[in-house]
Amino acid sequence: MIIQGIEIYYAAACLILVCSSVFCAFVRYFHMCRPFDENESYFYPARKLITFIFACFALPVVWLFRMDSADAWIFMRSFLILFLPGAAVLSFRRYFFIELKHRKLLFILSGFLPLSFILILWLFAWMDCDILHRHQKTVLWLTGIYSLFITGELFHTTWWLVRQIRRHLQEEFSNEDDFPVHFAGFVVFIPLFYLIAAWGLFVSGDRTYNMVLQLCISAMHIVFLVKILHPQRKEYQEVVKETKTIMTQKVELATDEDTENNSLLSVVAKDELEAKIRAVLIEQKLYLNPNLRIGELADAVKSNKKYVSIVMNERFGSFYTELNRLRIEAAMEYKKNHPLASREEIAIHCGFSNVKTYSRNLKSWERN
Repeated sequence: MIIQGIEIYYAAACLILVCSSVFCAFVRYFHMCRPFDENESYFYPARKLITFIFACFALPVVWLFRMDSADAWIFMRSFLILFLPGAAVLSFRRYFFIELKHRKLLFILSGFLPLSFILILWLFAWMDCDILHRHQKTVLWLTGIYSLFITGELFHTTWWLVRQIRRHLQEEFSNEDDFPVHFAGFVVFIPLFYLIAAWGLFVSGDRTYNMVLQLCISAMHIVFLVKILHPQRKEYQEVVKETKTIMTQKVELATDEDTENNSLLSVVAKDELEAKIRAVLIEQKLYLNPNLRIGELADAVKSNKKYVSIVMNERFGSFYTELNRLRIEAAMEYKKNHPLASREEIAIHCGFSNVKTYSRNLKSWERN
């Protein structure tokens, strides 16, 4: 096969994708920042899976050697819409430790079956026996239908993950700027953007579009790799402290499992803890700390973080809700006493990290 004309650019884009995929797979597997490598299972729970996913992006190498093959082009059109949804679902489930009742079934439907289909298409593309081309309509219909099925699971997983992140963060943090959503927000929607672009290729069958898409994916590989090389979990010292008590927590959870349904704390104990929380928040004005976390509140009332979380959710709505309610009340009072104060000044003096957060909470308070 002689590559000439615009095909040179097609080949170059494919080569860049293959090389960047292999490079990212190699780095992801062997590189772990110290001292995080000592706790690999915690900091890098999806390392091997992500390595495999990176490596799979090198499968379009068949297009590099079979650019004149109709079968290879059918593989290229089908590859991403089959691969991306399942890879994303399995990655999210693995990294964010979602408990599954049907883990094996999910693996088969989202991982094993689409990958098997991809490998079959890949082999036919290498053989260049024109089988896929002769049955093009059937192959593309099957590809599209199964992709839509897996995409449904991807949407379900993404929506579930967004809700879980939000719920967890509002129980743990008092200010949105403290929410570790930079990584989550960066990661959660990437597969959907990839998938929309992949469907563009599948529907259009445009080779120039494929070239641009491959270059974009190659660039995104590098950006994503740089983002995930450093663990996106809690700071190391905090985790070291946490891991020292993890076994104790597991024992407590096992012990309390049968009695935890609203009986972990008696009503009297909840009343006492609620009073302590209200007293500490108001007297010590902890809500003025824009970086306050629920663990610090638990220390202030000399109680267990788990108990404080239960009381905050039952009696106050949530940790985040109560802290920002107090901040808004303080802001109203500050504005009354300082009518010429700017929004930025009010935000800073009342526990908000910036004007944007203050404005958002103020609008929410006014609606209610």
